[in-house]
Amino acid sequence: MYTLGIDIGTTNLNVSLLDLDERRIVQRRSAPNPRFPSPDEYAYLQDPGLIIASVRDMIASIQEPISAMCVTGQVHGILYVDSQGRPLSSLSTWLDRRGTVSLPSQGGKTAQTLLFEKTGIHLPNGYGLLSHYANRWLGLVPPGAHRILGILEYVTGELVGEVLTRSDGSTLGPFGGFDPVTERQNPVLLNEVLDSPTPGFLSPARPFEIAGTTARGIPVTYPVGDNQAGFFGLIARPASTCLVSIGTSGQISVFSPSSVCAPTMELRPYLGLGFLHVGATLCAGKAYEVLQKFLQEVLKAGGISVEDEAVFRMMARSAQAVGAPSPLEVDTAFNGSRSDAHRRGSIRGITLDNLTLGNMVRGTVEGIIRELEEFRQGAEGIFRDLRTLVATGSAVRKNPLFSQELERQFNLELRIPQIDGGAALGAALIAAVGAHLVSLPDLEGLIDDLWQKEAMQ
Repeated sequence: MYTLGIDIGTTNLNVSLLDLDERRIVQRRSAPNPRFPSPDEYAYLQDPGLIIASVRDMIASIQEPISAMCVTGQVHGILYVDSQGRPLSSLSTWLDRRGTVSLPSQGGKTAQTLLFEKTGIHLPNGYGLLSHYANRWLGLVPPGAHRILGILEYVTGELVGEVLTRSDGSTLGPFGGFDPVTERQNPVLLNEVLDSPTPGFLSPARPFEIAGTTARGIPVTYPVGDNQAGFFGLIARPASTCLVSIGTSGQISVFSPSSVCAPTMELRPYLGLGFLHVGATLCAGKAYEVLQKFLQEVLKAGGISVEDEAVFRMMARSAQAVGAPSPLEVDTAFNGSRSDAHRRGSIRGITLDNLTLGNMVRGTVEGIIRELEEFRQGAEGIFRDLRTLVATGSAVRKNPLFSQELERQFNLELRIPQIDGGAALGAALIAAVGAHLVSLPDLEGLIDDLWQKEAMQ
């Protein structure tokens, strides 16, 4: 039996085909997910039509008989569809900043500020309801908009041939108005944001629920957020293991049956099994890339043209030559934080002789990990029983500086899976559970086998 996980990432689209009998991933596909051009500096857009076309192509290239599917990937962003489910807008992703654009009609206030003044609720940039609220003030809600969807609901709806009106709680939370404890939308927020006349919004589905079937009769579950899917696919023992993901942004996720969440972290629903307590940063790998681009520009100014990977190798060598911790304290919140969109990065501790490339690189890596480690402050209770830290992302696998810093700052056993695409794997497992091909008690052994077989390849 084969199940397919589809990951709609910010940079790439990925699918993983899981062989449940052999307990291994047997097929992988990937396609780029480019940024859609826009004259607006605040906009970070992608093309939903291109996304679904790429997904269909990847599915069509798989010859094995697929028994079930699940879509996962980026959350927070929105697009508008008509009554037939056809997109009327680009996807405004989680990196979109329209919520903090100055509105001349409101005396220069932003949609984020107006929403807080009227509801007392602060929504970070990129959250779907804030983006829609900003679109209303900016006059950007397209005529004929019938529903507000995330990209995961759009792709799933296209696969099953109907417009989704429900979705998993893991995708509803990032819109900004869903309470993971009561499983209800915030009426004060929705009444202000979804002013009449307005497109319809989503309601919650049951965990592992089937949304419909494809034209070939393949069951497809309701979509699940990439955070929950990645945790589900990689963590066999959630009571003692946390997950750190370092990609464009950074994220630490800790499972708990308790809904009591520290103010430093965000509470997210976890497939009806409990909750994920999550700390999310907005840069991580992007901050490291910013330093790489700066160094590349300096070299170019000196008449030296160097490829990206060569610059990354140069950075790693220079940092390995200096000790830890770096004398430079780098704040890597280059794009702000969830709680403060206007926060910016900084470098402290510069003296006459320590402003070196090695110190700068190591200080940047330390700053990326420090942003994640600081989420433990005020959340000691849920971290108390942790023994293992699982770290994912190409930066962790390719650059030993990141694994060194994770071990040094967290002081936990570090495990780095060789499994590419943890979110796609998790989606394939969710599909298997939703289609009753695998039971929840079987997952621990299945995930252990997957880890072992991937490491042997």
